[in-house]
Amino acid sequence: MLDSLTRFAESNSREIYEDDTWISVHDPRFEIPNQGWKLHVSARPGTLADTLDRVLPLLAAATCDFKVASSPKMLAELNSGDLDAGAVGKAITVYPPQDAIVQLGHALADALKGLAAPRIVSDRRVRHDAPVYYRYAPFAPQYRVDDNGDFELVLIGPDGEHLPGAAGPEYTCPPWAEDPFRPAAPTPVQTETGTASGEEPPARLIGNRYRVTSGVVRGPRGNVYRGTDATGRQVVVKEARAYVGEQAEGWDLRMYLRNELRILRALDGVEGVPVPVDHFRHGEDEFLVMTDAGSLDLNRYVGEQGLFTDGGAERNLATLANGVLDVLDAVHARGVVVRDLSPKNVVLGEDGRCTLIDFGNSRYDGLQLPGWTRGYSVPDQQTGRPSEPADDYFSLGATLFFAVAGMNPIMIDPDPFRNLELTLLCLARRFPGVTTGIRGLLPRLLSLDPEERADAVADIRTGRQGRPSPAPSGVRFTGDLLSRVLDHTTRQCVRFAEGLMDGPADARRSSPPVTNVYGGSAGVGMELLHHPEAKAVAADLARWTARVMPPTKLPPALYFGRTGTALFLAAARLTAVPELEAQQPITLDGRQRADQAHGVAGIGSGHLALAALEQDPRHLQMAAECARLLVAGDVTDSEDAVAPAQPGSGVSVEAGYAHGASGCADFLLSYHEVTGDQEAGQAARERFESLATEAETMISDLAGPDARPMGASWCQGLSGMVSAFAHAARAYGDERYLNLAERGARAGLAIAPQAWVVSQCCGLAGIGEALIDLGMMTGDDVHWRGAEEVAELMLIRSGGTPSAPLFPGNDLTEAGFTWSTGASGVLSFLRRLDRRSGARMWTAGWRLPG
Repeated sequence: MLDSLTRFAESNSREIYEDDTWISVHDPRFEIPNQGWKLHVSARPGTLADTLDRVLPLLAAATCDFKVASSPKMLAELNSGDLDAGAVGKAITVYPPQDAIVQLGHALADALKGLAAPRIVSDRRVRHDAPVYYRYAPFAPQYRVDDNGDFELVLIGPDGEHLPGAAGPEYTCPPWAEDPFRPAAPTPVQTETGTASGEEPPARLIGNRYRVTSGVVRGPRGNVYRGTDATGRQVVVKEARAYVGEQAEGWDLRMYLRNELRILRALDGVEGVPVPVDHFRHGEDEFLVMTDAGSLDLNRYVGEQGLFTDGGAERNLATLANGVLDVLDAVHARGVVVRDLSPKNVVLGEDGRCTLIDFGNSRYDGLQLPGWTRGYSVPDQQTGRPSEPADDYFSLGATLFFAVAGMNPIMIDPDPFRNLELTLLCLARRFPGVTTGIRGLLPRLLSLDPEERADAVADIRTGRQGRPSPAPSGVRFTGDLLSRVLDHTTRQCVRFAEGLMDGPADARRSSPPVTNVYGGSAGVGMELLHHPEAKAVAADLARWTARVMPPTKLPPALYFGRTGTALFLAAARLTAVPELEAQQPITLDGRQRADQAHGVAGIGSGHLALAALEQDPRHLQMAAECARLLVAGDVTDSEDAVAPAQPGSGVSVEAGYAHGASGCADFLLSYHEVTGDQEAGQAARERFESLATEAETMISDLAGPDARPMGASWCQGLSGMVSAFAHAARAYGDERYLNLAERGARAGLAIAPQAWVVSQCCGLAGIGEALIDLGMMTGDDVHWRGAEEVAELMLIRSGGTPSAPLFPGNDLTEAGFTWSTGASGVLSFLRRLDRRSGARMWTAGWRLPG
């Protein structure tokens, strides 16, 4: 691609730019508008070169910009939907003059007539016989920012109104624009699966006989629907879109649909497997209809109702294991290997019966299709070797691990064998010394030896205890190990900061840089300021942050907006970048939330820390205004911040630190300590009294059967409250608050082995920080030892090696480096654990190191 486009650019006086995904061609004569009608040309990897040959002469004759997928391999990735759901099919994007789009669109359609390619669901097709599409969209990035500091691509109307600008699941036309190819178009005519233009009406029949009742999944690969047939029977309809996920051999996702049909027919009559109802085509897309097993899969069941246990009448692990195994045995008896058994593919009925779904890559009669689920498939399944029934036993073990532990197997390391080793370490730490029951069989089910797995399954069938597996050796905390982890993680965070500053060369092709604490440069940079070997990079990051602050008005929040960024830049100015200019004052426009994450408690805390850094009275004035708003109740609720907690889980959004009362009480107490303001002091005292009652319930819940690890978190659980109670105990000299803090810390530590993330916000680092706060306050070594246990848990949740870990972000599959959900926040915890000094970051009491 690059050679062809380079020759094109040289011959036609164009400029060319290349990144990892696109090769962009710019016509210096063309001033590209901010938004308008764009054209997309769809192609398959095998037809990309031919497609480009056909369109380049037309683009040479036009005055326009365009970009092309950088290679057939990259187009295959785009067409898979894994990189960007909105990019499927978009091999070439053309930014034309608006008065030439119709002429150019039809010329491209003439040149590409008859070529087959993936459908672009966000666009409308120029003509039905050519893979040329169009939609109204941003040409250059233009954004609005929400309360979380996230940038949303937008269209801007003539009156300044904003509409979403990113590609969606169907074609839309903004109200101020007129479709250039179908002026004043009538309502599209409905067909059996959609409309003549490719749009999908809100209610319809599929296949002219299945009435849609709800959607399950909408995506570029194809939609999944629930519906009913002519008899009223409930069915699921799965769509596979043509040429999406195309393999080198030429087959695509439709092959998986056909294989699933083949498997379901082979399993006809097996209880616990859907019954195939129909298979048909519409255009080039294919549809599979089967009976509906229900919507409560194991993943959702555990999330809503809790973990399974050995023994007991409800959520009995042995009952689940035998239920799934009964279906597996029947499936294997028909010569089928499932190859994709995981919690999302186990549906639980109201009567407790199990149904297995999704057989697209299953093996039968010598044929299997590529595919595996990280963590849930036996590690060597990715090699494509012929699968055998014992492979499903491994998946059974991983699925039961999720049911009993509430976490997915470790997936962060690129080596699946290393992930399995770490998963077994997690299991041993979660259930130390357990060798009986189904839990005791899990290490053998997760064995790499198929005979060992088969023996474990035989023990499940007979109810025998079987022989226990030796417990793997775990990670043990030492000062030397901590030093090596600190050095390694600091270097990783430095490399991440350097990568942030590299950025894309063409700002018109990128979203604004994130500069906040939660997910951006301020969080990473502030932590690096605490490390002498990283201070130079932190200084560069501060300069970069000040330079790239987007013109879009950012929220004033501490974690998601300007206050946290201002605190980082002030610290950098005083320690590393004296020439850095002071930031403009932050203002509060409109009603604000109350909390630490988004609202006045966090803004006020940040300004108390700023007031300690800078001799600027405006910081205390802002903190005073935040305290006034809190005391007066002149704030909005934070109910939309997170989902409501389940009863008995130990989770309390309303009481937690990030979104609730403990963060507000902590700020008011800090403000009272700094200023002596009696009204704020009284309001803080009242909040702490109310929180004490709430904390008792949460501590009790965390010891109960429905406890969730989020109940120990900083954001919605006890860890943030523990630090606030420790603050209150110190300020008031009240042993009740210290007692609550210590009991809360013990409850959090007890459930920490269930925590599925390592981060500050929702995971282990936040739990560990609370233990450090107590250790520093009381001098009691039990709290320091607890923090060391948390560090050990972090290392067995991470890829790499214990001394050179790869800490996962909150998605668990990729390394994360941001402060709230990644390695720089983990580094904050490890630094305080190592130095046994320093206040927690982003609190009112934080001060510059030294």
